[in-house]
Order: sequence, then C-alpha cells, then structure tokens
Amino acid sequence: MSIKNNLYNIFGGAGRAILFLFTIPLMVNYMGVEKFGVWALITSIGNIALMLDVGIASTTMHFVSEINALETKEEVDHKTKMVIPVLLLINIVLSAIVAISFLFFTTEIAHIFLSSSLASDDIIIALRWIGLYSSIMLIQHLFSGIIQAYNQFLIVNIIKFINIFVINVGLLVFSFLEEDFVTLTFYMFSISILTLITYIYLASKKLNIFKIKPHFDYQTTKSIISYSGTTWVGYFGSVIFTQFDKIIIGKITTPEILGIYAAIISITSYISSIATVGLQPIIPKLTELWTKVKTHRDEFVKEYKHAIQFNTFLIFFASLLMLIVYRILLKDIMDINLEVYPDSILAFQLAIVIYAFNSLSIPGFYTLMAIKKTKHIGLWQLLGSFLALYCIYLLGQSFGLYGVIIGNIGLVITSMFNFITAKIVVKNPFEWLKYIYKPILIFSVTISLILLVANVYLDAIFAMIASVLLMVWYFKQQPELLNIITNVINKKKNEAL
Repeated sequence: MSIKNNLYNIFGGAGRAILFLFTIPLMVNYMGVEKFGVWALITSIGNIALMLDVGIASTTMHFVSEINALETKEEVDHKTKMVIPVLLLINIVLSAIVAISFLFFTTEIAHIFLSSSLASDDIIIALRWIGLYSSIMLIQHLFSGIIQAYNQFLIVNIIKFINIFVINVGLLVFSFLEEDFVTLTFYMFSISILTLITYIYLASKKLNIFKIKPHFDYQTTKSIISYSGTTWVGYFGSVIFTQFDKIIIGKITTPEILGIYAAIISITSYISSIATVGLQPIIPKLTELWTKVKTHRDEFVKEYKHAIQFNTFLIFFASLLMLIVYRILLKDIMDINLEVYPDSILAFQLAIVIYAFNSLSIPGFYTLMAIKKTKHIGLWQLLGSFLALYCIYLLGQSFGLYGVIIGNIGLVITSMFNFITAKIVVKNPFEWLKYIYKPILIFSVTISLILLVANVYLDAIFAMIASVLLMVWYFKQQPELLNIITNVINKKKNEAL
C-alpha cells in the first residue's frame, strides 16, 4: 500500500473530521438540540437517495485500475472504449432517477419519512434541494473514482477538503444567522455543482472522456453490472443503517434524544470515515496485485497485513483522541447542559468504543472488493445493518439514549469480512487477529480503566499513554515509515544548515 497515498488520505480525512468536530457541535449550539434533530432527519432522507450509488466510485476505481495494469496502448484503448461509456451511462441514469424523484415526489417522500407535524412547506422545499444535492453527489463519485484510479489521491483529498470546508463554514454561518432549512440545503446544492465541474475537468485531463468512442461489449457490460451490483448491496446495507437509524429514533423517542444521538454519532462515525479514506489506496494496489497473484502472492499478503495493522492503529488512535476531548465537545462547544442530559457523557464514551470495534472490518471490506468477492460484502453488510437497526428499535424503547447508542453494536458482525479475506488470502480465517492482538489488548484495557475510574483527568492520562503505546507498536510493524520520517527530518535539518 502506497505510504504516500496513505498519508494524503489520512491528512485529508483528518482535516475533514476536524472540520466536523468544530462545525457539528457549533451547529447544535446555534440551532438547539431539537432543531438539529430535524436537520439530521432532512439530511438523512436526502442521503437515502445515495442507496442508488452502486459503489460507483469503487467500481470505477477498480475497472480503471485494471485498464492501467494493461501493457500495450492498443489494449488500454480497447478496454477504455468498453468500460468508461458503461460506467457513465449507469451513473447518469441513477442520478436522473434521484433528481426526478425529489423534483416531482417530494411531498410523498416527506410524508413517508416524517411525522405530519414536521412535513411543513419549507421542509418539503428543503428536501427537494437536498435530493438534488444527492443526485450531484452520485455523479461526483464517478469522476473522483477515475482520478483516484490514477493514484491522484492528493488532488482528490484537496478537492474534498475544500468542498467540505466551504459547505460546513457556510452551514455554520447560516445556522448562526438562524436561516431556514431551505437556505442551508440550496447552499449545499450550489457548492456541489462547482465541485462536480472541478472533478469533470480533472478527470477529462487524465482520460479524455469526451473523446472516447463507445464500443459496447456484452461480457464487459455484464462484468461491470455484476461487480457494481454486488458492491451496491454492501453500500445499500451501509446507507440503510446510517440514515434509517435516525428515522427510527425519531419515531420511537423524543426530539431531544434524537438530537443528542445525531450529534454524537455524527462525530463518532468519523472514526470509521478516517479509516475508510486512509485505506482507499488499497483498492488499486491490491486489484493490480490480484491479477498477478500467482507470481506476487507474497507481496499481496504483505499489503493485506499492512492494511489491517494500519487500520487498527488509525481507528484506535482516533478513538483515544476523542476520549480526551469528548467532554469539551459536549459541554463547551455543543453547549449541552450535562445536568439536564447526564446520560450524554457515558453515551458518547460508549459510541466511541462501539464505532472503534465496528471499524475493524474496513480492511476486509476493501480487500473483498479488490479480489472481486463482493457477494460476501452485501450479505454481511445487510445482516449487520438490519441487526443494528433492530437493536436500536428494541433497546431504544426501553433504555432511551443508552439503548439507541448500544444498538449500533449490531454492525460488529461485519468483522466477518476479515475472517473471509484471511481464509482466502492466507488460508487461516483467524490470522488477521494475530496481526493486531496487541493494539486490541492496549485499547481494551484503556477503555476498561476509563469506564471504571470515570475521572476526566485520569481518563486523559490513560488515553495519552495508550496512544504512545499504539505508536510504538505501529512503528515497530512498519520500520519503512519510520525511515521515511527520519529522512525527511534529516533533510530539513540539512536545508536549515
């Protein structure tokens, strides 16, 4: 796995996470818990449209990476004519379905997902704009996938960071000015158009998209549809959970619980998001190696092991940082009254732990995509999503905020991705646990101490000690990274002299 691309994605993901760590709590502060809960419902309904995303970014990255692995220009040109037009056609059709649905059936959509008291005229208009925003996002995924297939992760991360920065700062300003939801959603749509134009321009420079003469081949089209379809089932399961959880909670609990849940999960979900963007470079690399697995198996296994270890380090390190600052986020930035909502403290801690362990499945997810075993993704992602939603529904009615947070643990079943990939790659389904048992032990002991002691200062000390131990462990596993850092430092010293 390219360490350089890894770092690009890590810093890009970390930058976006830091933005959300500031903007989401401040939006909760400016809007109030109840209004933020309604905002979370609006964005969730818009994001449900992303269920039509058939894993287009990953599919595009996969097939364009296969094109790049071809040896002759004639093979590249021939394959490009067969692959790119199919990807474009699929993406445009899906985007059009989303746009038409939200343009002409917004009222019906609102009444399906919202209670009658919430389905006001301004919220219906806001849903229309958020739906159009989602349709543009679908097209963005295609062109960003093309750029990433050429290992241009730095460019993609810069664009994503600028996009998120502009959107979040704008939302923060409009929230402070107490603007309505229509203004917020229209602003998001406008910025997404500018971002799409940027992606199209950069992708066309790499692939001359508009000069490709389509050549539709039945087998190639079937292969793309099959791959994207099975990948879609996995993404479908993920979107079902990340959006329907709030809709279910809005039905069975109070607006206050929904608002606090949405605020907490919006932040803790970035544990998995940071790991996801950090591991994206694994797809082109493993895809290329898998096509030559008979002669490059050792190199493939090395990349696979690194992905698991890197992911574990990243999610546990990010989780420990959150355990240091979570109280500041709740009390000082979100301005949540901890005397009125005392459950929010333990709920936040539990959410951090649950999302950390749920995120261990990410390397298996990407490896299965790289080796075209995507049917396993769909099966276990759907099972995990439905199990988590059922747990949220069941526990939320009895235990309120604690129940809906603990219900997220249902997604831990997706760790089956790692058992399946380990069995395929190294012939032992438990081998991946041997790679990371030390950081799991460090993190588990630290969490146990934090929950038992329940002292804000000791919590921070425990988390910092564990973070240092994780760094020591990771650098021992990856001496190459330590050498790179040392060389950069020495180079800077020599330049200074």
